[in-house]
Amino acid sequence: MPIGLGRPILSDETSHRTGVRQAFASPAARSTDMARFGIITAFALLAGPAFAAGEIPFEKAGGWDVERTANGAACLMSKSYKDADDDNAENALVFALVGDKAVMTFVYEHWTWDKDEKIRVPLVLDKVVAIPKSLWIGDGQTLTAELPESLVPGLLAAKIMVLKLDGADADFNLAGFPQAYESLRRCENTLKAAAPASAAASTHIVQAMTFPGDGDVPPRSTFSADTPKIVLGIQIRGLKPGDKLTATWVAEKTDASASNFEIVTSSIPLGASELVSASLTKPNAGWPPGRYRVDLRVNDGPVEFRHNFEIEGSK
Repeated sequence: MPIGLGRPILSDETSHRTGVRQAFASPAARSTDMARFGIITAFALLAGPAFAAGEIPFEKAGGWDVERTANGAACLMSKSYKDADDDNAENALVFALVGDKAVMTFVYEHWTWDKDEKIRVPLVLDKVVAIPKSLWIGDGQTLTAELPESLVPGLLAAKIMVLKLDGADADFNLAGFPQAYESLRRCENTLKAAAPASAAASTHIVQAMTFPGDGDVPPRSTFSADTPKIVLGIQIRGLKPGDKLTATWVAEKTDASASNFEIVTSSIPLGASELVSASLTKPNAGWPPGRYRVDLRVNDGPVEFRHNFEIEGSK
């Protein structure tokens, strides 16, 4: 075993179950940052569970952040900035490909849309109307749309995207979009190589989340190197006592081990509850920074669900 990778401790403590239950019951409470986490929730409304599990950094490209969802099911790209010509109002755009659709969420600090408010407006790219009546769904400071993938070439060539709203135009600077789109495609290729990854493909796993240590704490997908313990909370279905659920903790990419090093595989006790958990304790020297995942198998079958998380480097 490479230096720095420890052994797991299985856990089914009340504090874990409480934190997991609250997290599964209140996804909106985890979406607090206007330009990032709030729009992940908006994406989930249109794009499904792939966008409802948080995100893990993939790389930066052209001033955009490219990320994959924490369950490894999809990739997205986002950019935010303050507009000096509008009293430094915050603007943000998140983009992802979902099947043959381009899903976008546009965020503007001063919007006050009603939840699920629908508008149809022209979408303009560099003064050319790309979609005469694009449909957007509002929620507070966000507008979300599911648009045809055929819009992508126009986005790659344009400098400015504009929504022609009643009384005012909403514009977004698309600088760096081509570089970010290339990165998004690279991210998607890594997901294809790492399938299976999504809850939709799993018969027995509804979803999974990682938490820092014990108690009632919000889930996250990124941890510091000194996190005492990482808890994996899992919501299951269709499993009964006598079935076997195993978790394999994998160091996907760190400086402390070879790629995809299997740290340990452990069995997770099953009972009457649909919520179960396992945990991995911090090595004595701290967690080696890098990318990790947990592979879940049922009755020694193939990987049925994969959950990703990341350890940040020293600041």
